[in-house]
Amino acid sequence: MSKNPIRVVIADDNRFFCDALKDSLNNHKELNVINTFTTLNELINFTNLHNLDVLVLDVNFNGESSLDFINKIRIKESNFKIIALTTMNNNFIKQKAYLNGIDFFIGKDTDLANFKDEIINCFYSNLTAIEIKSKKIKIGNYIFTKRKLEIIQALYIHSDKKEKELSTILNITESSLKSHKRELFEITNTKSTPELIKFGIQNGLIVA
Repeated sequence: MSKNPIRVVIADDNRFFCDALKDSLNNHKELNVINTFTTLNELINFTNLHNLDVLVLDVNFNGESSLDFINKIRIKESNFKIIALTTMNNNFIKQKAYLNGIDFFIGKDTDLANFKDEIINCFYSNLTAIEIKSKKIKIGNYIFTKRKLEIIQALYIHSDKKEKELSTILNITESSLKSHKRELFEITNTKSTPELIKFGIQNGLIVA
């Protein structure tokens, strides 16, 4: 084990959680929380200019998914580990996290007392927690293809777009988009796009 404390950065839009986790971790001589952030822009500015070992990163930042900013948070020259932290503990969020380069995944309901071991395990591990192979993702009793999950997210992100514009963004035909939507309505037992989006938010498929 390294003789120097592991340099930890915490990024969460909840200041109370940041401070509580920082105080808890700094009770351990193996760890040193060097900074905390409640905005993604401040985090990106810091990680691009400073050295750290492990970043504990909240997935949901005021409605934005931090997973979409990993390439800015950890530039190519950096090699620190990232632990994704979220209340949306389902397979879809986990798969997206690992595909985006996350090293470990922890539910936000984890006892603060256990974070020390999770961080140490992450820092010394050379392996990601899972290997993504399946083209289908099971969430509860529902089974989706990755494409259909992309469409649910796109319907929310581009809710101001018409189907023709959205199909162009997704690089599919308009008729294919309509077909996917009909199948999604059937899978989720919804009858309209707003209901489908609501389903996505309630089941952690959309970060809102």
